[in-house]
Amino acid sequence: MKIDFSFYKDLPVWLKSSLIIGVVLFVIVGFFGIARYTDINDGLCQGCHPTIHDLWADSKTHPADKVTCYECHTKAMGTFPDKGANIIVHYRDKIIPVHFNSGRRMLNDNCLRCHADIPKLKEVKNTRIIKISHAKHYKAEKVKIDDCMVCHYAVAHDKYAIETNRPRMQGCFLGECHKEDTKAERCELCHFVKLVEEEKVLEKITDK
Repeated sequence: MKIDFSFYKDLPVWLKSSLIIGVVLFVIVGFFGIARYTDINDGLCQGCHPTIHDLWADSKTHPADKVTCYECHTKAMGTFPDKGANIIVHYRDKIIPVHFNSGRRMLNDNCLRCHADIPKLKEVKNTRIIKISHAKHYKAEKVKIDDCMVCHYAVAHDKYAIETNRPRMQGCFLGECHKEDTKAERCELCHFVKLVEEEKVLEKITDK
């Protein structure tokens, strides 16, 4: 079956030009649309990282329906390119994220991109377990932590049975800062006292 395009030569020039431009735009948009979909689709990551993918898919702290792989593991591109940057490359990378990376610097930059207010907080809001001041820990006078991954290394891929984005106690005690705080009477430094006391009572009842 042959398609007759003889009608095309009889069309006015403006319509011919419009058709050509329309076809070209359709091909370009279609190409970038398919390329973007396949590049940011989590199935691409799942093929090589099935275990990590499943941990992310079940994550409660960073729900899979709100945070996707590329948002944490690729460089965020601004609306406009930086001075001296290649404009074509900038918008290509913005439309089709490339250079997936699990490096701490990449992850840390993306943490701060979405949570810019967190380092300034004296205490995390809506927490029931621990009270940790980000203002005292992030680039503070005594503590020089400038990397979110130091405390939140498994924020979206937590392997523990009970997921949490909180730092582990063993991590706090490894450094020089909290060596003296391993004593039982120092629990209230980071934990809400009432909650700790309730846990102690429950332990005693269970023992009996």
